Amino acid sequence: MFDCAAMLASFTAPIEIGTNEWSIVWMFPLIAAISLVYKATKMRVLLTKKYLLESLLLFLSVSGFMIMAIFVLNLLDWLITG
Repeated sequence: MFDCAAMLASFTAPIEIGTNEWSIVWMFPLIAAISLVYKATKMRVLLTKKYLLESLLLFLSVSGFMIMAIFVLNLLDWLITG
């Protein structure tokens, strides 16, 4: 039988993601899912080719901004502490 309380309790203990260089990889599936859902809700007519192209462009622009922000913040950290 489905135990709803156990499922809801599992959300109180999030997955531990470390703070090493490879932890940045976890942002890409999240950005991909957000891009697909956002474009699906914002487009009036879902044409497959246009939908996938716009989702890809949104994914690339958000990923690019996040990577640039990481570099800028690391540079600031290096300048301040270094």
